[in-house]
Amino acid sequence: MSTPPYSDTAAKRGYYESLDMVQDIATTLGNQNKLSHDGPVYHVTADPKYDWWKVLCIGIECVDNDYTGTYYSSDELPEELRDKILRLSVLEPQTPQVARVGLRSGPVTFWVFGDV
Repeated sequence: MSTPPYSDTAAKRGYYESLDMVQDIATTLGNQNKLSHDGPVYHVTADPKYDWWKVLCIGIECVDNDYTGTYYSSDELPEELRDKILRLSVLEPQTPQVARVGLRSGPVTFWVFGDV
């Protein structure tokens, strides 16, 4: 288990992570994909080199969410997210969404649908 090297401040990291997510949204919508799900939606970014996973919940359902955060190993990911990411990882990026699972938006980014 490795921890990625961070030389930037936490504020800069958050800013760039937000920009990455906005770019991911634009790419997804630009490819005519829509995130149609009633319930929590998680934006997951992976770093395969260090095996860390950044999870951000989007939507009103996220108020009492336990999944948001950084996981420093795929083994630490909640089972629900890990299973859905595994299913999405076999798809090409920007393949249409899989009902109740999510969408693979890039080589290391995913939109994962939470259980309602």
